[in-house]
Amino acid sequence: MLIVCPSCATAFRVTRTVLGDAGRQVRCAQCRTVWLATPESALEDDAMASTGAASASAGRAAPPPPPPPAPADDDADWGAAFAEEAQAKPGAADAARPKDDDIGFDPPVPAAEAPSIQPSADVPPMPQRIADPDDAPAPRPARAKADEPPKRRFRKPSLPRPSGRFRMSPSVVILLLGSALLATFLLGREQVVRTVPDSASVYERIGLPVNLRGVEFRDVKGANEVVDGVVVLVVEGQLVNITSRGADLPRLRLAVRDAGGKEIYTWTATPPAARLEAGQSVPFRSRLASPPPDGASVEVRFFTRMDAGGR
Repeated sequence: MLIVCPSCATAFRVTRTVLGDAGRQVRCAQCRTVWLATPESALEDDAMASTGAASASAGRAAPPPPPPPAPADDDADWGAAFAEEAQAKPGAADAARPKDDDIGFDPPVPAAEAPSIQPSADVPPMPQRIADPDDAPAPRPARAKADEPPKRRFRKPSLPRPSGRFRMSPSVVILLLGSALLATFLLGREQVVRTVPDSASVYERIGLPVNLRGVEFRDVKGANEVVDGVVVLVVEGQLVNITSRGADLPRLRLAVRDAGGKEIYTWTATPPAARLEAGQSVPFRSRLASPPPDGASVEVRFFTRMDAGGR
C-alpha cells in the first residue's frame, strides 16, 4: 500500500501493520511535512498504477512529472527504500539520517561560498597612522610602599594564662579549715553556746566565759554562819547588767562543789528583781542550812531548761 504526502505528492510504500488500525503520524523526507497516515487514506498498488496510466494519457502535451522513487519492500529500513534517489542527488549521502517516523532522506542544502577576506585591489590601502607621543602608555607609578618605612605591627601584651586546675595540698586545706573553725569558736562563741549550751563550761575553762543574758555575777562569796545552833551557808553577790538593753532575770542556781570540783549539792533561789535595765545592778543573798561538810566552793549561775530536765 502507498501513502502520499499531501504537500509534495511524494508516494511511499508501507505495509498495513506499520500504520495500524488507527493510523500513525509520519513525516515526509522531501518537504518535512507531518500528517496522519491512515489505512483508509492509503492507496493500493493497483489503484496507484491505474492513476499513473490515466495521468500519462491525459497529459501528453505537458511534460510528465518526475517518476516516484522505487518503493522498497523492507519496512524496517526506510533509507534503503530511497537509496537510488539519494545517489542521483549530490550531497544526499551527507544528509542527516531520518528518525523513526521519517520517510526517505532530507534534501541537501546547497553550500554557499564564504566571502573572501583578502582586500580588493581597487580599494586603496588605509594610510598608516603617525605615532603620537601622547598615545604612549603612561608609565606606571613607582610603588609608594618602597619609599615608606615598614609599619610596625601592634601586638597586644601577653597576659599570664590562668592555670586550668588549681591544686591545693591537703595540709593547706586542713590549715584553712582549722583556722575557720577556730575563728568561729572564738568570735562566735555566743552563737555556739546558744546552739550547744554545754559548751559554756568549755569557754569558762579557757578564760572566755559566755554570757548570753548580758548579766554578770560579781563579788560572789560564801561563808558559814551559826544561827540558833545550826550551821548555815550564806552566799552573797551582785547582779550587773552589762548590756545597753534591759534583761529579764530568771531563777538562780547555786551548787556546792567539793575539792575536786564535783557538785555535791544544788538548790535554787529567787532573784531580788525580775528585770535589770541597762547598766543596773542589784545585790542577791541566799542561805543553805546544814550544808555538806565536805563542800569546798560555791557556784552561782542562772537556772536553764536543761537544769529543769534533770541534766
